[in-house]
Amino acid sequence: MTIDGDDATVGEGGSRLAGELGEVLAAAVAEHGVPGAAAGVLVDGATHVATVGVTNAEHPAPVEAGTLFQVGSVTKTLTAAAVALLAEEGRLGLDDPVDRHLPDLAAAVERAGGGLDLAAITVEHLLSHRSGIDGDWLFTTGGTSIADLAAAPVTFPPGAGYSYSNAGFTVAGAVVEAVTGEPVAAVVRDRLLRPLGLATACFTADEAITHSVAAPHWVFDGQAYVIRGVGWQPGWQLGAVDHAAGGLIASVPDLLAWGRAQLDGLAADGSMLLPEPVRRRVHTPVVRADRAHEIGLDWFVEEVDGTTLIGHGGLTAGYATDLVIVPDAGVVVAVAVHATNGGRVAEAVRRWALERHAGLVERDPEPDPAVDVDLDALVGTYRQSLGDLVVEPGPEPGTLTVTTVPRSDRSWQPPPDPVVTLAPADAEHLVMVGRAGGPVRLVRFAPPGADQPGWLLWGERRVTSGVVTSGVRPQM
Repeated sequence: MTIDGDDATVGEGGSRLAGELGEVLAAAVAEHGVPGAAAGVLVDGATHVATVGVTNAEHPAPVEAGTLFQVGSVTKTLTAAAVALLAEEGRLGLDDPVDRHLPDLAAAVERAGGGLDLAAITVEHLLSHRSGIDGDWLFTTGGTSIADLAAAPVTFPPGAGYSYSNAGFTVAGAVVEAVTGEPVAAVVRDRLLRPLGLATACFTADEAITHSVAAPHWVFDGQAYVIRGVGWQPGWQLGAVDHAAGGLIASVPDLLAWGRAQLDGLAADGSMLLPEPVRRRVHTPVVRADRAHEIGLDWFVEEVDGTTLIGHGGLTAGYATDLVIVPDAGVVVAVAVHATNGGRVAEAVRRWALERHAGLVERDPEPDPAVDVDLDALVGTYRQSLGDLVVEPGPEPGTLTVTTVPRSDRSWQPPPDPVVTLAPADAEHLVMVGRAGGPVRLVRFAPPGADQPGWLLWGERRVTSGVVTSGVRPQM
């Protein structure tokens, strides 16, 4: 275990706080069998970083403060900031229809007879996951170009709902490229990463390979194994079409610097990088995801013990990342883990740090046996790109089980989730009974009505009922 306090700022306090963080991180790493992890906190203006374990189970080298991880969807917060800066400069409008900037995609949709209405989808819809675009279409069909979205299904009319959409951010990245004439990765690098002094944060393996890099792993029976050729991307890095949605490769200090910029807006040289109107715009909620979370552009916003938090997580094949900010307390927490089960490690560290440094206690949602929900109305098969969901009566009265069924018409599918048992938490939400290998999920739902199918918000994706499964049902 190594620790790194910002001694120039806080002297021995930095080492002590980093040491405490390191103890919590080491315990979580040992409990969940991951090969290593890095974590950091920004407190009272100073950063404290701890690292545990090795970057590669086959060729062990220590995880360092500067070790790079794929940070996945945390990238979306930088893409949204780049768009907001362009809007502040008058180079685009958040209310602009997408077809104004991407006429070629609109023409491709028309030729394909697709359902996307790019004249009705705005830039803000893309950044707040309200576009209705099937968010995982490119991942699961092997698409490598934005033109491959021409036939993507539509989950709901633009602006009429919320469903987490990687594809929406691919389109947002294409808008950035159309406006600037530069690749979105270059815009993020030049407008945000380099001004913040993040010299090693990057988007490609060619850039990352000259630095310490954490390899992806999966954990089975407590043993970590390096994984290769797994996931939607053809190689280790995400392809250019996914850069805006999840392509960033960065260290925990990089994430803390990005979190600090959400507080003061300043670049490394003290100049203003993110003006207050831009920060306010991206942090302000525009749609409710569930009872615990609202969505800004595209920050997740929640209240814990009456205090507002903003944050974002990231998942790619073999990596889990968490970034959370407490604006009123000036606290930032970042965790990066290079294993498929890293979410539990990130959760443990985040909860400890929020209580230790901000006095906030996160709690799992719990079932409410007094809630009367017609669970029979939710039984059925729900279609999503990441695998169909079979919902059946559960083992106990007042419960449901959800089984993930791989789709046979997809070029890539993630490993199926474990069978999950749900029980009502309130009239609009179900909650996981037990952890089933990961953090507890809160599942928003709507039963079928006279003019619409029922739906679940599963993994932040809206999935609809009334379809026949296309895969082979696993044995339970």
